[in-house]
Amino acid sequence: MTNTPPVPPANQSPYPIQEPPHPPAPPRATEEWAEPASRGWSLGKIVGAAAGIGAIAIGVAAVLFPRDSAPTPKKKKNRKS
Repeated sequence: MTNTPPVPPANQSPYPIQEPPHPPAPPRATEEWAEPASRGWSLGKIVGAAAGIGAIAIGVAAVLFPRDSAPTPKKKKNRKS
């Protein structure tokens, strides 16, 4: 006995409730998946490492070399009317 209630033929959904069975996948060659071509760093890792090191350097410079004084205000120009 199934857990699904019987559905009248006129009330059938146009979309299947269960996915049909798939055919078995063809066997893959093991030579394709043997090993990646290069073992070095990818370009994304290099750029990410450079950005991280740059951010750390800016943070360290901000802590070690703070501004000595506040910036001086700009002088107001006298308008001659």
